[in-house]
Amino acid sequence: MIIPGYLDGYEPPILRSPLVDGSDVMSQAMFWPAFLATVGGAASAPDAFGVDPADLEPIVDVFLDPDRWPVISLPLAEGCRLHVVMRNYEDDGGVDYVLDPGTGDVSIPLAAMEGHFRGPAFAWQEVVAAARQPDPDHRPAERLLLLVPACADSSRPSTAVDLTAEALATLGARSGVRQLSEELLNNLRYWGPCRWTYVDGVLVGLGSATYRRHGGDLSPERLRLVAAALQPGDAGIKR
Repeated sequence: MIIPGYLDGYEPPILRSPLVDGSDVMSQAMFWPAFLATVGGAASAPDAFGVDPADLEPIVDVFLDPDRWPVISLPLAEGCRLHVVMRNYEDDGGVDYVLDPGTGDVSIPLAAMEGHFRGPAFAWQEVVAAARQPDPDHRPAERLLLLVPACADSSRPSTAVDLTAEALATLGARSGVRQLSEELLNNLRYWGPCRWTYVDGVLVGLGSATYRRHGGDLSPERLRLVAAALQPGDAGIKR
């Protein structure tokens, strides 16, 4: 699997891509409690799905395989794809959210969940809008829960907890669902609450660690592309 430009800059260079399609991993019964506990940082995820944390160890080992980095991909508007990458590079592991513009140009970093974190990647309204985009392989509930760990929005509505809880129940959570929803949305493991605003008609984050900051790492053109891919045609979705 290739994500344009994603593996550039490593020393020594990575000569053979370790990126692999994570669809098979995602289809496993333990995927959601494992993903939400590790990437989402939610300690209550195993209990919510009625599983023993020890039973998650085999799939977590797959998440952390240094030779095969699982990538979960979601189609977005504008011909883009969002990739969630389990980056298992030795001494530099983490989880990356990356946008492939689908043009052959290098990918756009959105979040890096690691010790030297970058993010958040999304405002709440973008998570909702992106979750509802057409996808032949993933349900809206799956898309929403893949995006939530990289979201922080100090202006998110109270309905965010309800919507996330609905997604969790759809995917098999049965107890403490609202607690798990709140834990996912309020996790401060990396960045804190982030405000979002419009600059020149483009939604940008005001947090110092976000890639999507006006005047930061990304050009105005790339900021506009990211916003259009996540929330096409309607900047007013606030649910």
